[in-house]
Amino acid sequence: MKRELTAPAFCGIAAPIVMVSLWALASVLRPGYDQLTQKGSELGTGPNSIVMNANFVVTGLLILIFCFGLLKNIDAGKWSQIGLVFLAIAGVGEIATGIFPCDPGCPLTGSLSQLIHTGIVVVFFGSVGIFPLFTGIGLNLDKFWASYRSYSLVTGLASIGLFTAFSIAILTSFQYVGLLQRLFLAFPFQWIWIVAVLLRRRGRGAEG
Repeated sequence: MKRELTAPAFCGIAAPIVMVSLWALASVLRPGYDQLTQKGSELGTGPNSIVMNANFVVTGLLILIFCFGLLKNIDAGKWSQIGLVFLAIAGVGEIATGIFPCDPGCPLTGSLSQLIHTGIVVVFFGSVGIFPLFTGIGLNLDKFWASYRSYSLVTGLASIGLFTAFSIAILTSFQYVGLLQRLFLAFPFQWIWIVAVLLRRRGRGAEG
């Protein structure tokens, strides 16, 4: 029965790897791009922007498949379900980000695509920042996942703190906004990878 976990687990494992790999490739293809001071979305417009936009779409799809598999295999009450709904929203937001790229430099306002992009990324960053906390609240109700409750709560709190710092950095034009963005995203995407590995382990245990 747990063979159904294989695809969602591998999608969750692949999502952070795909994101980092294609982000790195898009950066290499953009001479002068600064990882510390520029946002990821800036690679979604201009030369070779198809690489980063494809990254957004593919990563979002992988997150969605992983999320739906996880929803069926965590019996931890409404709070965890709410957390996974936020993860699904983040997946949809990631896909939409690739469809509506920002203007050069990614200002908060600009063309219609930029305005839509800004709205999408607010939802995406908010959702990806809070989902580990909500998911972790009820994990003690599920015997398999209970030992990972503390990790989820700590990841969620760290993500929220870094999301707040990242948001302030954008509003105040802080120079190293790119660095803060990457630190912020590292926590929830690490959660996705670790939990996906555990989901795969659960599937193997059931098959055995």
